[in-house]
Amino acid sequence: MKAYAGPSIKLERKKFRRISMAANRCEVRDVDVVLLCVTLIGLICLAVLNKAQMGFNNPVILSSFSHKFADLFKIPVSCTETKDYSNYNTSAMSADKMEELELRLSKAANPDRTVIITSLNRAWAQNNSMIDLFLQSFREGNGTEHLLKNLLIIAVDNEALQRCRQIHEHCYLMKTEGIDFSAEKLFMSKDYLKMMWRRLRFFGQVLETGYNFVFSDTDILWFRDPFARFSASADIHFASDKYKGHPHDLQNSPNGGFMYVRSNQRTISFFKFWYESRSTYPGKNEQDVLNLIKFQEIRRRCLEVIFLDTQYFRGYCQRSPDLSLVYTMHANCCRGLKAKLHDLRNTLSDWERYMTNPPPGHNGIKEVLWTPARSCQRKKNCRPSYSVALVDNSIHIGLGFIH
Repeated sequence: MKAYAGPSIKLERKKFRRISMAANRCEVRDVDVVLLCVTLIGLICLAVLNKAQMGFNNPVILSSFSHKFADLFKIPVSCTETKDYSNYNTSAMSADKMEELELRLSKAANPDRTVIITSLNRAWAQNNSMIDLFLQSFREGNGTEHLLKNLLIIAVDNEALQRCRQIHEHCYLMKTEGIDFSAEKLFMSKDYLKMMWRRLRFFGQVLETGYNFVFSDTDILWFRDPFARFSASADIHFASDKYKGHPHDLQNSPNGGFMYVRSNQRTISFFKFWYESRSTYPGKNEQDVLNLIKFQEIRRRCLEVIFLDTQYFRGYCQRSPDLSLVYTMHANCCRGLKAKLHDLRNTLSDWERYMTNPPPGHNGIKEVLWTPARSCQRKKNCRPSYSVALVDNSIHIGLGFIH
């Protein structure tokens, strides 16, 4: 016989269920509150830590932190750069020097007003040295020899200018009074920093003239025409020391040794700010400073920046083994002219063998591998690797040796 539950018992059961449900909702709300509090406390601690490490009075760092906060919570950041830099001048370049620069650019430029630029000093201009390997790669590359007519070599001393005139058509002297750039400059030495910042200022001057440019370090070998992989809409293309997998990811590690820049108000403004940031970050080179300012300044100017995939634009920092996709090879993450020359000669020999006896088509199995960059892999020749990354809304700066 089924027991009968009276009205009072049913009411008690309903009341119990309501109390249980309310308790569960309270527990959920309590967890949410705890998580929110932990998140807010963490963000405050990170902000204080950033201030303590990088200075309370650094508006670039603090504003950059706010943009990373916006990234974390997917908050759109509007473009705020409205200043007109169309008539700004990065330096007091004389009218005669600017006129000469415009003349050299006009002779080397393609119909799209784009010039390929590399820089040269006496140490790298010696016979059978870096400049010879650089030019040889154009001649032996696949569809790159015609690009030599668009190459302007920027000599930083008279000896380099003299050698340039012996081996190439387009040469320009960028001499800085009171500074000798002729000898080899080791990575992060005092003269190295001066040379890098002077070079960056020159890029701003090129943009002022209305010319686009592809800059290539002289320790980069050109194997295929890179214009085939450039986007028509991008303002700037940067090579990558470390590529994260997406061309627009600002956490990619840019390498200023290879870049394609279009001349417009946005890029002129960006290069001005980049150059002026040398005083904000004393003792750092232009590439490390770029890593610090890129989060804020790229967005602030609505710049479209593309980081080039190391699958195609490779270097000794991060290089995959296959030759079939390579466009350029950079002796980055390597110190010293001797080590660079040794390994780049091996790299060029690998390419020559590849072009003489290429593997089968896309359906083939044969794979041609690079010779290991053994001279650059020795610890004394390894370039220190600086990485700047955003992890959990904090800036992580890493230092090590890349092999």
